[in-house]
Amino acid sequence: MQNQFTPGYKAESVQFNDIMGQTMGGGGAKTQSNGIIFSQGQLFQTECATNLAIDGQGFFMVNDGNQTHYTRDGRFAFNNGMLTNSEGKNVMGYQLDAQGNICSDPQPIELHMDPNTKLYGGKYTGYHFDETGKLYGEQTITDPTTGQSVSESVPIAQVSIASFANASGLKKTGTTSFGKTENSGEAVVGVAGQGAMGRIAAGSLELANVDYAQQAAAIGMAKQNYEANFAAFKAMDGLMESAIGLVR
Repeated sequence: MQNQFTPGYKAESVQFNDIMGQTMGGGGAKTQSNGIIFSQGQLFQTECATNLAIDGQGFFMVNDGNQTHYTRDGRFAFNNGMLTNSEGKNVMGYQLDAQGNICSDPQPIELHMDPNTKLYGGKYTGYHFDETGKLYGEQTITDPTTGQSVSESVPIAQVSIASFANASGLKKTGTTSFGKTENSGEAVVGVAGQGAMGRIAAGSLELANVDYAQQAAAIGMAKQNYEANFAAFKAMDGLMESAIGLVR
């Protein structure tokens, strides 16, 4: 429950196994992870342009230089021109041509700002993401004949989204990151809104899907089961001692 306020965190179902019936040595109840719950968390609007959330299926792809991880945590920011997550991993995406068409394989998304002119990419006064994860540079163009200024958005890159045939087979590689396994299958990489992929909610984060009340109730039930089993074990122990006494 300590991660209930961590964006993109996915709860793990916990199974409480009674081990008293398996051993005469007592002990209690042990907990065992029963899989990751990938249900949708609520979306929270932050108004930060680089905060992204997936509304629907799919995972963001982030790379640490050695391997790609998959996450629902969209706390992104531009650091030294590179779009990174809260752990400093590079956010992966596609380069786009002037018409907005994909023209590269997934690679780290870059948008450098000139410290002198304060312009992004040397010409953009700002940027924004849309619901397909496209990153646009914003610029103002002045018509030389009329003198009128027109604002336009130029496509730069698009965040890549991955999905898995069996997401429950993913393994945890961090608090909010996951890695592929044989059980999960290979990642199917695309973009938001493509096939079963969800859409991007820009300026938002996905909250943890931890159900505090449900987990508290589960812990309470486990405690009750433990106490009941402990009482039963003590009663059984007493009966055995009585039986041994009769034999003597």
